Amino acid sequence: MRATERNGRFAMAMAAVLSLFCVPVNAAEGELDKVREMLRIDTARALAAERARQAPVTKAAPAQARRGDRVVLTSLYGLKGALHAIVQVNGEPRLYRQSDELPRGATDAAREYRLQRIDDGCVYLRKGTAVRSACILPSAPGSRMAAEPPRAAPMPAMQPMFVPPLGGRP
Repeated sequence: MRATERNGRFAMAMAAVLSLFCVPVNAAEGELDKVREMLRIDTARALAAERARQAPVTKAAPAQARRGDRVVLTSLYGLKGALHAIVQVNGEPRLYRQSDELPRGATDAAREYRLQRIDDGCVYLRKGTAVRSACILPSAPGSRMAAEPPRAAPMPAMQPMFVPPLGGRP
């Protein structure tokens, strides 16, 4: 019986040692599934890019600036290199940043004016082949612009009041 016990223990020890050299099959299959899925995604993207490259390209003609477009620079602010301009195009305000070509929140790029540059109080815009500019005109201090609605006169400052401390006599 001793020989049988020894053989059984030896067989158990050999099985334990051999199991250390075997890679778990489930773990390897999980990694293989991930690699296969990544390869499928990569192949699908490459095929879509190639189809898009080979497809005939039809470009929409850029919208031409209408002669009736009214472009007015209403505000110019910021620091050099980071200027912002508010331009009214046919009465609708557009916010242009010096670093961006299109106005903020533009939904139809073909219909918008594109910013070329902001220079010396002027904004230079391009739409199709037409180039437009709008400038802020300098005004004398205290004078009002014609487009600005009249305002009520400011209230005069109140005279200082003496308030005695609580519990004390004046």
